[in-house]
Amino acid sequence: MTPAYTVRIGLGIGLISAALIQTEVLLTRLLSVVVWYHFAFVAISVALLGLSVAAVIVHAVGGRLREEATPEYVAYGAAATAVAIILVDVALLHATPDWFGTGAGVFTRPTFRLGALFLLAALPFTAGGFSVALSLSRWSTDVHRLYFWDLVGAGAGGASVVPLLSVMPAPIALLVPAVICGAAALTVVTARGRARSISRLAIAAPLALLLTAPFTNLFEIRVAKGVSLARVRPEYNRWNSFSMVTVLPQAGFRGWAPSNRYTGPIPEQKALVIDMNAMTVLTKLSGAPSELAHLSFDLSAFVYRVRPKPERACVLGAGAGRDVLSALGAGAAHVTTVEINPLIVDDVVRGRYRAFTGDLYRRPDVTVAVEDGRSFVARSDARWNVVQLSMVDTSAATAAGAYALTENSLYTREAFVELLRHLEPAGVLSVGSVGLPELAVGARLTSVARSALESLGRDPARSIAVIAAPWASLPNTVMYDVLVAPDGFDAVDRERILAEARALGFVPVYVPGQPPTALPGEPRRVDDLASAQVPSYAGALDVSPTTDDRPFFFYQSRLSDLGRALTASGPEHLFGNGMAILAKLLLLSAVLSAVLAFLPLIVGGARIRAGGGSVLADGAYAACLGVGFMFVEIGLLLRSSLHLGHPAASLTVVLLVLLVAGGVGSLLFARERTGARAASVLAAVIALTVAFAVVSQPLFSATRTLSGGVRALIVGLAILPLGLVIGAPLPLALGAVSTRAGARIPWLWAVNGATSVLASVLATLVGLHFGVRAVLIAGAGFYALALLLSRPVMRRIPSG
Repeated sequence: MTPAYTVRIGLGIGLISAALIQTEVLLTRLLSVVVWYHFAFVAISVALLGLSVAAVIVHAVGGRLREEATPEYVAYGAAATAVAIILVDVALLHATPDWFGTGAGVFTRPTFRLGALFLLAALPFTAGGFSVALSLSRWSTDVHRLYFWDLVGAGAGGASVVPLLSVMPAPIALLVPAVICGAAALTVVTARGRARSISRLAIAAPLALLLTAPFTNLFEIRVAKGVSLARVRPEYNRWNSFSMVTVLPQAGFRGWAPSNRYTGPIPEQKALVIDMNAMTVLTKLSGAPSELAHLSFDLSAFVYRVRPKPERACVLGAGAGRDVLSALGAGAAHVTTVEINPLIVDDVVRGRYRAFTGDLYRRPDVTVAVEDGRSFVARSDARWNVVQLSMVDTSAATAAGAYALTENSLYTREAFVELLRHLEPAGVLSVGSVGLPELAVGARLTSVARSALESLGRDPARSIAVIAAPWASLPNTVMYDVLVAPDGFDAVDRERILAEARALGFVPVYVPGQPPTALPGEPRRVDDLASAQVPSYAGALDVSPTTDDRPFFFYQSRLSDLGRALTASGPEHLFGNGMAILAKLLLLSAVLSAVLAFLPLIVGGARIRAGGGSVLADGAYAACLGVGFMFVEIGLLLRSSLHLGHPAASLTVVLLVLLVAGGVGSLLFARERTGARAASVLAAVIALTVAFAVVSQPLFSATRTLSGGVRALIVGLAILPLGLVIGAPLPLALGAVSTRAGARIPWLWAVNGATSVLASVLATLVGLHFGVRAVLIAGAGFYALALLLSRPVMRRIPSG
């Protein structure tokens, strides 16, 4: 007989869930550094896959495990999870380089080794999921209590990652969930014996590694993005929740798109690299900024040739300060500097490299704000002559989704409207980024600028100028600088733009009043988007204006490309559009979901079919909840990320409120296992999800001027009612099914997890192509299907 449920069992499950969600989020951050950001999405899928496989294992072998030893089996699963986390951590750090195949320019091609490492990453979730699935099966009458601990633990674990990364790098931080798993094993086992000894070892070993890791190189990144850190010898390397920040000795950097007309000296510079991908530059300043003449010959600073000596300039995404120096060197009287990552501002520029940068961020003519640019501008009552965004492209992903990037909030129509409203009369917004093969950045920047100007009632044909120059870092790449003047460029401005561009050897792609460009390809498209009365967004790449509801600026694939992407290797450059990876993940997750759902029906299906009720209805109900929950969670993360300014903040707030509230809702609403209770809870989930989808965007827009803490509170309060009810439908059903077909519980848990694997990819695709609101509405639709199925599912066998 299974021992009676105790709080120790629930607490142990809560600790395991906390460790698993910590592992998932930390793996996402680690993969964003070691491989390209769209691969980081795989961490979500392998986590859900591991949990589903665990449930299938419990279904297959659960009947052979002694019921009286259930706490010991749960402890063994927790201990195995601790070991698996350490193994995955070490493997990801040391099973390199050559992850990306061979051949020049190949950055995003999956390899066998990469696939093997991703499968290995599923092991912790399989081991921990075994403990959770076995507990739900053996203590099914207390499923609402177990689900409470499961969700509360997961919420607390997810919320702990941001503070964890502020004190230790991700590879060392991964040892923390291993320690927690050891604590979980020790919690559930009370009797002396082998299980307790193993539990003590499971907490002692990772704890010892955690305490000694800072003094060894076992948990240091060796290779990131194919670059050996031992070879480049970083001067500085630290982590926080935003990114890994690395400073490298840099030689030969002349600029993003430097003019070949400059032949003077280049000062000493160092490369500050974010996640070993996006780079900003530390420039040695030993005199006046005006002495750094090379900066004025770079396309990124072209705006200061159009508006020289501005009274007030604002630089968003300032990084290590190169654009700030450009503004000061051009004669700006005062520069407002906005950078979201405190590690860059306080630890690098104001800290270790304070003398090297001439104490740039403490100059009296420089004001620094550590905040996301969108929120800062919305809250500010200042106006500037120039607002500059140059190369604000981090490509740093979090578990909020591989495409939930920091810079998404800056590259939308609504963001451009906000920036344009903060310009002085005759002010100019300058946005510079790089167009790569299969990534039409210049065209999309132009379309966003056009849409914003039209929202303000301005004429895009008079108010946009686009200049281009070869990008210095890669062949066949072009940097575009899009200048936007809401008041329009007059004749003097137009002549100046043309003269300065020609003097520097840059290409004036579009200047108001000039004949259409004769250049083919993207330049011609830029010209059409800026000047046509009715713009056309047709073409191989989607360059339609991004919005707050669909903010994925760097994703330009079309849904019609999905079939072709299944056999494509993807664009062979460091950004990538990700469709090739998402398409393969969609196919793989569909196959795996089908196998995990139907294999137990073939092998050991008699146990599933035994008992009362419809197997089909029960399975379909669990599947709808798995898909619906994932759609709702991803929708909440994406919507909140844009409002709070960074995916890490969204992750903390959403996981904490949604999961903890869901756990409380499981206790409050899943005790009374009736059809009426299930129907009312599901109806509430549907109504609150739809309400959030409709109301959240205008609500968040109206409160963007508030402080970050208040905005986080508003997000939390908006999610809270939905969180309270969304945690009840699954334990309600599992409790009801346990009275008529108890052996079906592990299979239903497997179906719920397997469909979540598929849903994580589907929800991302829906968001990328149809917007965040569509993700939430689709999630509500799956809960509506569950509502239709709830009556047969909630049928119980009367007692007595």
